[in-house]
Amino acid sequence: MLKDYLEQIKKADLVLVGIGRELRASRLVDFKKEIPSPHYQELLKKEGEEADWMRQIYERYYLLSMGDTDFYRQLEEALEGKNYFIITSNDDGMIFHSKLDKERITAPCGNGDFFQCGKPCDAQLYPAKPGLEDLIRCYEETGKIETLECPKCGEKLIFNVRTEETKSIYVEGAYLTSWANYTKWLQGTLNKKLFILELGEGFENPSLFRWPFEKMAFYNQKAIFVRVHKSLYQIGAELKGKGTAVPMDSKEFLIN
Repeated sequence: MLKDYLEQIKKADLVLVGIGRELRASRLVDFKKEIPSPHYQELLKKEGEEADWMRQIYERYYLLSMGDTDFYRQLEEALEGKNYFIITSNDDGMIFHSKLDKERITAPCGNGDFFQCGKPCDAQLYPAKPGLEDLIRCYEETGKIETLECPKCGEKLIFNVRTEETKSIYVEGAYLTSWANYTKWLQGTLNKKLFILELGEGFENPSLFRWPFEKMAFYNQKAIFVRVHKSLYQIGAELKGKGTAVPMDSKEFLIN
């Protein structure tokens, strides 16, 4: 449980948190309950790429429109007054609806705020919310499932998120400023009392922070490393005495 590490967090000079796939929106939000639209409810019964696309439209719109979530309340309280940074491999933007400092968060895989050209013909990004509203309105008024086109080349617009399928065409511009802030922050962690908390990160994208966290914990003699995951919690022998493996679902770790 997070409460078991509050004293170590309090004593740390710096706190680094990684948030992975165990804490993705689809595990934290009951979309069936939260999106009462009968059109969305009907889509849940349908199969096929078009239905999948339209469900994503409704869910992304919900995430962009939602208010603050209290899911991260315990983490917010634990980090209050601390010098911290958070990196997430999730692309749903949920963490940005917490009360955590947005300037101390980076989401290199995107957060659903933008569309991009599916080619892409250039690095232009397009605000997602107006497009989502248009697609939902069209579907509810006509029953047609439409897509948006790049105004420059006519290619289908896709979500500006990095997945296994889109990694070769992912336009990176949206997160570069926060990433620069993150790398600058990391430079100040050497020889500091660093508490590293990795929550729910498997091997979907281990080079983003799973492996880097291990490396930081190994080289920083004052670091404490805690890895939480239901099944992929293991820590190498080289981190013996510095790392703690917590075999628990990260969702339960944060809320209990």
